[in-house]
Amino acid sequence: MHGLISIILPVVLMLTPWSYIGAQENGQSLSLQMLIKEALSKNPAIGAAESRWRASQTRPTQASALPDPVFSYLRFGQSVETRVGPQENVLSLSQTLPFPGKLDLKGKMAMQDALAEEQSFEATRRDVVFKVKSAYYDLYWVDRSLNYLNRYLALLQDFTRVAEQKYATGQGIQANVLKSHVEISSILQRRLGFEKMRRSIVARLNALLNRPQSGSVAAATAIDTARVRLNEDALISLALSQREELQSANAMVGKSEFMKRLARKNYWPDFKLAANYVDVSKGVSLAPDAGKNAWSVMVGMNIPIWLGKRRAESREADEVISSRKLAYEDLENQVKSEVRDFYYQLEITGKTLDLYEQGLVAQAESSLESALSSYRTGRLDFLSLLDAERMLLSLNLGLIKEQSNYRKHLAALERAVGGELGQ
Repeated sequence: MHGLISIILPVVLMLTPWSYIGAQENGQSLSLQMLIKEALSKNPAIGAAESRWRASQTRPTQASALPDPVFSYLRFGQSVETRVGPQENVLSLSQTLPFPGKLDLKGKMAMQDALAEEQSFEATRRDVVFKVKSAYYDLYWVDRSLNYLNRYLALLQDFTRVAEQKYATGQGIQANVLKSHVEISSILQRRLGFEKMRRSIVARLNALLNRPQSGSVAAATAIDTARVRLNEDALISLALSQREELQSANAMVGKSEFMKRLARKNYWPDFKLAANYVDVSKGVSLAPDAGKNAWSVMVGMNIPIWLGKRRAESREADEVISSRKLAYEDLENQVKSEVRDFYYQLEITGKTLDLYEQGLVAQAESSLESALSSYRTGRLDFLSLLDAERMLLSLNLGLIKEQSNYRKHLAALERAVGGELGQ
């Protein structure tokens, strides 16, 4: 029995978080900040959103520019005879001039589109950062859980060898051997499940980082376990002031208001200026000014008499304004709901962590120490000691899961608010 005790003694320290962290400090580990930096520079969705934004920045100049002037050339098939000679060629240059203010409004509408695209770009960046964080925290949970399971599996294998030796010499019972084998099979099954999840998480990360799907990812061994102090009302106010989707929706409201102003401007005419130059040949005319070329200037405008069309434009603008304001209000309600939901999840997870850190894990460690003491004196059987070990393992795995969940809920809350949250 003394040999078995020498195996069991290190277990209490082996299955606690502190010994785990110390064992991992010198190993290769992922850096969350480096992953985020890589994703921001290489993620295709971010690149596409940035290109759309930069393309939209060119539209205000296009929308507010004057129409191109029109040059025309007229050649008479049969010369038109005049007092000073026959007309042969006519050169014309014309320019359309929209009513003052129309082009400016079109430029402002395009600028609102550009603002909306900029916010969509920022929202895409936020989405990618959130997904990277979420995948990293899942990977942390899986990697640390696998580490615990591997340590526990090694312990069980030692248990099994000792139990088999005792059974072979008549000092133990077969039930201990069978129980150890069943426990080993159970842990192997759980490990396979975690390994399957790890492959899925690595695939998610590689896609976010635009890496080959076959690429490997180092172990995630550390996360920030500090708690945050947050105020729900302050978070909602912050979200309403800086959430990217709200800023984009607000830009669309602004665009529709410029659209309404443009519809009113369309009741006024546009103008057209033209200059004509007529090529006149001398021909047979005897007039003193025979062969003298002629020129003319023309001013014109369209007559906006089809009022039904313009009233329809105004009604359309009114409906668009109403629609986009309601869409903004709906999005505002969604944002408030998201913030409250993630804030509540964060608070509940924090309380769950308190239970683990301040009671459950410590109690399980004390229970294991008591079981080990009783086993030394022969007052506790092997199976009960194994149960105590399993309970501590289960609670440590639960603690890791909740630590991961806490950071994931915080990342989701940051995404809902639209900005990083101070510690």
